Amino acid sequence: MMNKEKTLFIFEGARSEDKYVEKLERNFLGERHAIKCVFDAEIYQLYRAIKEEDGFPIDIVSLLKERTAKNAEILKGYARDSFAYVYLFFDYDGHSSLADDISIKEMLSFFNDETEEGKLYISYPMVEAIRHFRNMESFKSLTVKCKRSNCPYLADCSDKDNCLDEPHYKTFSISDSRSQLSNINSYNKEVWQELISAHICKANYLVNDIFDMPESLITQETIFARQLEKHISHRCPEVAVLSAFPLYVLDYFGCEKILKKLNP
Repeated sequence: MMNKEKTLFIFEGARSEDKYVEKLERNFLGERHAIKCVFDAEIYQLYRAIKEEDGFPIDIVSLLKERTAKNAEILKGYARDSFAYVYLFFDYDGHSSLADDISIKEMLSFFNDETEEGKLYISYPMVEAIRHFRNMESFKSLTVKCKRSNCPYLADCSDKDNCLDEPHYKTFSISDSRSQLSNINSYNKEVWQELISAHICKANYLVNDIFDMPESLITQETIFARQLEKHISHRCPEVAVLSAFPLYVLDYFGCEKILKKLNP
């Protein structure tokens, strides 16, 4: 099983991601089994860094070591072949001035195997999606605007002032959620079971129009393609709120075993 092998988690940021994963490991996955590093920049900056290194393929462990002294210390003595599995967790961040959907496609196509270059998981619109939840019924159709000042239709949008004045998603996701979820320390096993179920069902609804547990795994490339088709490419770009972590859990356990974990 994967937790007997060396695993590397690469996060976009240094604060929220590690805390959520620590709680997820403690309450759902079991013992802590991964070495964790932070790229400390958006996925679009990771894409740029890869291009500056003459493009794909790339040694992600060497890139991390060069990125920060802390990463160099954490990864001292490690190379890419030291890890059986590599996972990257980043935000969609469509509002970024560097945002580019073509680069996301390229990244998902390249980082699509945890045993090779690594496997990339995207949160829509960002990591706080995991806490943006009230109940299953409202979560099923929950979407948020994703481009803001980066919207290609901003110049001739009659509602652009209201759109730009909306609070940042990090703030909005707290006020629009169940109050318990604002405190990461409250995420016990029962909370994770509900959140994981909600996000996996939501992913299946996005891809297959069925709000229920999927019968087969759902790839990150397929999720992004459906986000583009159903939400991002519309006149008022949005995304279906969806966290990367439950989809990682689905891939980790598989469709049959995850049902037993969620309904013991």
